[in-house]
Amino acid sequence: MGKEHGHVNWMDQIFKEYEREGGLKNNPGFGKPLPESALSGNIYDNFLTKVKDAGFLPLWIKWQKEIREELAELVRLKKMNGTESELMKRMGEMRKSVHIMRFVQLKCSTGK
Repeated sequence: MGKEHGHVNWMDQIFKEYEREGGLKNNPGFGKPLPESALSGNIYDNFLTKVKDAGFLPLWIKWQKEIREELAELVRLKKMNGTESELMKRMGEMRKSVHIMRFVQLKCSTGK
């Protein structure tokens, strides 16, 4: 399901599962036209705003938030004269996390 031209379309899969479970009918906007604002401006930003308002945090957004928080912590540690070894240790841990995130993203996008 959702496999097109050798890759998995995850958004299609998520939507079809949501639809199959009756999620669309529970949507307060079901059957109503989209507001004009939904189709104007940056559609991707509109999408992120809508999913955030709905309480959904996509995995990649969660990871971005974690990376930003860790970078902020590294900057704080540097400003507070953290030791070079502590900074290098934390950067190494962060690098490992990013590699794992990229690996998972690659596996998800290829469906393997």
